[in-house]
Amino acid sequence: MTLSAALDDTGLVTTTGQARERVRELVGHAHSRQLWLMLLDANGRQLPLLIPVAGIPLRPEPGSVQPIAARLGAILSAEAPGGSAILTLERPGPAALSAPDQAWARELEASFGKVMRITGIFVAHDEGVCRLQG
Repeated sequence: MTLSAALDDTGLVTTTGQARERVRELVGHAHSRQLWLMLLDANGRQLPLLIPVAGIPLRPEPGSVQPIAARLGAILSAEAPGGSAILTLERPGPAALSAPDQAWARELEASFGKVMRITGIFVAHDEGVCRLQG
């Protein structure tokens, strides 16, 4: 089944709780260290893109995510004006949030928040998915 076929059967994502459920469905528990990026249209319908970014460091360098955010912002502007993003840090380990997790939250909020609305920022860990941003 392709991602677009799988998304045809899913509901809209308009709340942080719904975004967390979507991350739980599509990303699940942590297996490696990477970022997952999902885009929603203005109505909360997920675009058929589920983008993993592998090889990320323990802590982001300030500004290191801005080029990715700018590219996705351009896609969102062209394909789904007024849409938003769901951002997920996948990292093995316990649910307790660490200082590196918080550094990722700040970097993701700063980079993506400049170019689009953020529906939620999450961590996929060994035990499931939790919210990373306040």
